Amino acid sequence: MMINAEVNSADDQIAVAIEHARGLGKPVLLTVSGVVAPPEDLLDWLRPVEGTEERCFFWERPADGFAIAALGATAVVRGHGPRRFTEVAAVCDGLIADAVTDRHSQAIGAPFFVGGFAFATDVEDTGPWCGFPPGLMVLPRLLIVRHRQRATFTVTCMVTADSERPDIVRRLHADMERLQSCAAAAQPKLADDPVAIRCQSASTPPVARWKQAVLDTLEDIAHGRLEKLVLARSCTVAAAHRLDCGRILRNLRKAYPSCVLFWIGTPQGDFLGATPEPLVRLSGRCVSTAAIAGSTAPGTSAADASALALALRRSDKDRLEHAIVVRAIADALRPVCGSLDVAPEPQLLRLDNVQHLMTPITGTLRSPHHVLDLVDRLHPSPAVAGHPRAAALRLLPQREALSRGWYAGPIGWMDARHDGEFAVAIRSALVRDAEASLFAGAGIVAGSDPDAELGETRLKLQPLLSALTES
Repeated sequence: MMINAEVNSADDQIAVAIEHARGLGKPVLLTVSGVVAPPEDLLDWLRPVEGTEERCFFWERPADGFAIAALGATAVVRGHGPRRFTEVAAVCDGLIADAVTDRHSQAIGAPFFVGGFAFATDVEDTGPWCGFPPGLMVLPRLLIVRHRQRATFTVTCMVTADSERPDIVRRLHADMERLQSCAAAAQPKLADDPVAIRCQSASTPPVARWKQAVLDTLEDIAHGRLEKLVLARSCTVAAAHRLDCGRILRNLRKAYPSCVLFWIGTPQGDFLGATPEPLVRLSGRCVSTAAIAGSTAPGTSAADASALALALRRSDKDRLEHAIVVRAIADALRPVCGSLDVAPEPQLLRLDNVQHLMTPITGTLRSPHHVLDLVDRLHPSPAVAGHPRAAALRLLPQREALSRGWYAGPIGWMDARHDGEFAVAIRSALVRDAEASLFAGAGIVAGSDPDAELGETRLKLQPLLSALTES
């Protein structure tokens, strides 16, 4: 069981952990937390890790003043196959169950796990997506959580029966000093020149093939084999030098403050983006999400934007696409919720480059659930796969002719209480050194037009293209 160490120093807590490890006959997790001066920008704290072999994680809701930044890995938990969410949750729970924590860790729900999952269960951890397996949640060595003007830190390490107390003391003190010093004084932002993009490759799949996939899908819909299929495409760009993930995220933050910024850094590459689409947020028994589907251009003026928004609200095609997503999310949550509130009419979500229909959905669970159980129920939604789900997932590999990897997969964080937050990794890019692969998709339903859907994907690719090149 988890031990809450009622001790006066980290040294005493380490002694408790060593004895616990001896009693169990296996390594145990040691967690120490506390309050830290709120960093001006957690991205500054992560800047030194770019281009290194150290894992990192960043998550931010700029509008809420909430952010998480993490470095290193005390444990790496992987999951594969149809039960990957359950497998990952079980391993993480096992680490937590034997942990030795201080009172502050328990008060804030530490330890935290960060990471994500691929779109599909059987993705190969090779090729472009090497380092991004079907499921990957990391227990960071160092972590800072900021909510407005309050910030906390958590340091973790594994303790064995043979561990030497002075060695662990030195390591914990060094980690905490690094957290305190980096958080207290933000690093100066470097002046960067605009990035010169050397080339943009042909899209995958080629445009003609993608448009034919739309036509084939419309035929399936006409014959009743599908209601909706979301077809993704990607493009790859190359720069003259290594791409700066921190700068890309700052550019996205300025342009899309209502989106969730995310960055998952691995030794093999980086996956980042600014997604408008939540998958699920769980706090106790309170669950929230939103259905986002149906899109139009942002408009070139206020009057133009209003006219386009009105047309979107009245569009039978977009209302149908949106209703499919709302219905699927509600059907997935209703069996575990005592109450579920679905907004009767969609709202308008305005972003800098696109406007969406959005329906907020909130509920109260009948009994406690792990956030990954809810992720398992909701992923993939018709917003990124299609409907019916099974038929859509069978068709996607042949229609798209690309490896989605973690594009449109669930990414986020969870704590020791089983609470957490996951988003859908759209508006995203896979970055490897000086090259970036950008992804976007469009929902195909009855009434879709191949040229219009192609235009929608171009609208969705634009934010990352701009963020890559702006200084």
